[in-house]
Amino acid sequence: MISDRRLKVLCLHGHPGNSKAMQIFVQHFQEQGITAIAPDLRGYGNCKAIAPFAMLDHIQDLANLLEGDLLAHQHRSLNGSLDDLSEPEYLPEYLPEYLILGWSLGGILAIELALRMIELRNSSGEKPKQAIPKIVGLVLIATAAKPHSNLPKVAWWEYMNLAIAVALHWIVPRYHWCVSWFGKRSLIKYLIQQHSPSAYARISRDGARAYLQTSRYAQRALMQALRQGYDRTGDLAKIHIPCLAIAAEQDRHITAASTAETAKLLPHCEFICYPNTAHLLPWEISDRLMADIDAWCDRHLSS
Repeated sequence: MISDRRLKVLCLHGHPGNSKAMQIFVQHFQEQGITAIAPDLRGYGNCKAIAPFAMLDHIQDLANLLEGDLLAHQHRSLNGSLDDLSEPEYLPEYLPEYLILGWSLGGILAIELALRMIELRNSSGEKPKQAIPKIVGLVLIATAAKPHSNLPKVAWWEYMNLAIAVALHWIVPRYHWCVSWFGKRSLIKYLIQQHSPSAYARISRDGARAYLQTSRYAQRALMQALRQGYDRTGDLAKIHIPCLAIAAEQDRHITAASTAETAKLLPHCEFICYPNTAHLLPWEISDRLMADIDAWCDRHLSS
């Protein structure tokens, strides 16, 4: 795994989602000695929304987050002691660089954030380039610049079976065959393909919490963006940093074909499509997924 002390990883969750759902990535990078954070987006998790907002507000929030982190680093560089300034992390040439990892909606926001930074750099004029956060790579999981879904209409009994499967996982986890029997006949069948106890643990814990903590304002903002027909495929050629696009073969929420289209249009993008997986693939094949992300980072982000 890369050991560049400048690199920071920003992990962005999907919808419904929250920072807890991304801890699988945060913990992995932190174990490698890489700084990683996963903020709650506006209207999700503990980041409460008290008024309606648009999807573009997420981009501004994230840009402010990166700019604030960069300014804090520069402030430490300017105000640290002479002993502090001898450390590489305080030298200007060691300003942080950012890898953005986004899952589902988070991947769309990662693309938007990269385009925002490109726009800022192109229009900065006299503004020092080092004042603009530098994004050095994108990892896009189960997402697309023009997302397409083929999710069928979900019946009422599939929602009921979902609730039963989650409840059974908590009450009698040792009887996984019973849990998965209901799960395979519920909404879960469109979210995962590998009905393992670990996947159900994630769905019951992180998935349920994320759903309950997603506000009506977040739901409204996403629906509004979808009705307008989100499509950024025409701008992907502007993104010249290394990218990794990851798809699940049986994803019904954002199809593998739409992820593949995004990968094809990005100038420097590798594409991986995992068989026998669906939209929640990080909870299905986490070890394999992390190993492939590590290998890609070693190829493209090593100093």
